[in-house]
Order: sequence, then structure tokens, then C-alpha cells
Amino acid sequence: MTGQRARRLEKLGMVWSLADERFQENLEAARTYYEDHWTLCAPRTATALDRPVGQWLSNLSRPGALDGHPEWETALKEIDEHWNPAWPVDWQQHYAAVRELLREEDQAEVLPGATVHGMDVGRWLPAEP
Repeated sequence: MTGQRARRLEKLGMVWSLADERFQENLEAARTYYEDHWTLCAPRTATALDRPVGQWLSNLSRPGALDGHPEWETALKEIDEHWNPAWPVDWQQHYAAVRELLREEDQAEVLPGATVHGMDVGRWLPAEP
């Protein structure tokens, strides 16, 4: 089948793989989560678009979960290069919050009590080397 014919069938709703279809639906929820939180290092309880995006990302971050699906990992990295960091997820969440706070607020200093998404990034920042 030619690529053009396959694209026409997809536009008509043809589903080639249920796993790929579910991945794409969850990926859309991940994009929404990223737009709101600036990171895909989501807590397991996180939801977006009525989908359990946190649990889904946690499952995908397990060793071997993406074996055979390099395009899935590429899609996740296109949203957030550090979606599955080697360092602690908590650190990445705080870092992303501070990065965006400084970008949006144009602040020179982040003091204790500065809270973003429920995280006291002002207290966290001085604790980091």
C-alpha cells in the first residue's frame, strides 16, 4: 500500500494499531500537561484531558517499556527533552518551575515562599548546589 493511500485511510478513521492509537491519545494529554506544568515529570496522580497522564508516563519510564517503539520516545522528547531524567523527578519538577517563573516574572531573585504548582521553589532553590 502506498503512503498516500494509507494517509487517506487514516483520515477516514482507519486504525492500524490500537497501541499506537492509545499512545497518540495519551500523547495529546501529555502535551496539555506540559503546557500547564512545563515538564513531563508528572506525579503519578496527574491527569490531563481526563487521562491518567502521570501513571502513563510512569509506566513508559520503566526499563524496556519503549523497546520496539523508538518513535514513541522521540515523540515524548519532542515535547520535553527531559521527560525521563536520570536525576530525581522532584528535582526536574522544581527546576522547570523555577525556569518558567524566572522567564515569566523577569525576577532577579526567588525568595522562600515563592510557590509554583504547589511547590515552594523559593525554599528549594537555595538548597541546590
